[in-house]
Amino acid sequence: METLSGQAAGAEPEVAPVPVEVDAAVFLLGAGVTAITHPLLYVKLLIQVGHEPLPPTVGTTMFGRRVLYLPGFFSYAHHIVKVDGKKGLFRGLSPRLVSSAISTVVRSKVKQVELLSKKDEAQNSLRKVFRETSQEMIIQCLSRVATHPFHVMSVRCMAQFVGREVKYG
Repeated sequence: METLSGQAAGAEPEVAPVPVEVDAAVFLLGAGVTAITHPLLYVKLLIQVGHEPLPPTVGTTMFGRRVLYLPGFFSYAHHIVKVDGKKGLFRGLSPRLVSSAISTVVRSKVKQVELLSKKDEAQNSLRKVFRETSQEMIIQCLSRVATHPFHVMSVRCMAQFVGREVKYG
């Protein structure tokens, strides 16, 4: 038997998730994505700093011309595993996770302040776009300022692979 609202009689109405749970879900999802994609970022950073531990390989183009190919992601990742083990692929992950957590907290706090200060005034579309863009710029700036020290720590942890240093842990 259904009520006028389309719910079955005796069924519990759906309850919207509490904002704290949403923040926890967003945080956990962000941490998971950060952890999964960290080896890719690690290899990218090593390539950007000019670390070339593997020689280029000789190959041919589809036109038959001989060329040198630089190693790709999997070759670099395999080299890191040979040198540091599988744990080595996650060097610098801890500061990145802290940075991600701080960024999530800053973003949610600024959004809460925005919601509290919002007025129910009719705005034309250009003014609304300008306001939303400005708010997003403020969120990005505050987030970058708050997380920059952890980004520096993460990069230094990853870059010390090049010189086999152990200064940052």
